[in-house]
Amino acid sequence: MSGSVSQLVGVMDTVSAIVEENTASTEEMAASADEVAQVFENIASISEENSASTQEVSATTEEVTAQAREVSILAQALREMAEELQNAVTEVQA
Repeated sequence: MSGSVSQLVGVMDTVSAIVEENTASTEEMAASADEVAQVFENIASISEENSASTQEVSATTEEVTAQAREVSILAQALREMAEELQNAVTEVQA
């Protein structure tokens, strides 16, 4: 009977060791999962920042384009005024 008890104690020790290993592995996996989750949160944050920056650049580009159109219109008006002035000077000289 003491042999059976001895075997049972040995088996229990083995099972206990396996449970401890499994517990340690599970804790490591949980820690790794937390790290992975943090990495994904960081990636999401960077993506949001990039998106915001892209929207800012787009808005600035639209603004600059509108200003360029306005400058073009003003340049055309200035060209027309210069022609009118040239015509007026020509008439006065004639």
